[in-house]
Amino acid sequence: MIKNIVFDIGRVLVEFDPHGYLCSFGFSDATVRSLEQTVFGQHWNAYDRGDYATVNDLQRALVSLYPAYRKEIETVLTGDWVRMHVIKEDTAALLSSYKARGYRVYLLSNLAKESYDYISAMDFFRRVDGGVFSYQEHACKPEAKLYQTLLNRYALKPEETVFFDDRKENIEAAERFGIHGIVFNDAASAAKTLEALLCER
Repeated sequence: MIKNIVFDIGRVLVEFDPHGYLCSFGFSDATVRSLEQTVFGQHWNAYDRGDYATVNDLQRALVSLYPAYRKEIETVLTGDWVRMHVIKEDTAALLSSYKARGYRVYLLSNLAKESYDYISAMDFFRRVDGGVFSYQEHACKPEAKLYQTLLNRYALKPEETVFFDDRKENIEAAERFGIHGIVFNDAASAAKTLEALLCER
């Protein structure tokens, strides 16, 4: 019997569109492609992991590594970048509906502290029963530590737990723990897949 439903945050409960964000500054296509790799690549993962305490720390590190893009990096990496996180109302409504039906609801996300501070003020955050976040654990999905922490902290049984995430590799990591995984494309199809799973059990 499924008792627990776990949601990723970025691209599931809130928008996260680095490409669109970079395009909004009017950069050339070539510059956008380069910035996607330099800003939102492995160093962004380190930011989510908590290796950089603030976006300003990340900015300084990237300027040092990529001085040719100093102006662009300083332009896009300001405290306002978190406004990219716009709530996905349909998924938030889905979360609320399952909470109202008696399921326990959790969050499991790669999330920097500044993202957490911004997103945790959103309404859906008040409805969840708990969460595990990369910056707090100094680990990022699909690393096993985050899944194990979620299961241990909230005494969840994997076979009673479903996880929504937009990335296949993160779902595969959850399934290695015995958690039911659903690759998230949109709220409607995710709900349909989950309802089919609930009917089986």
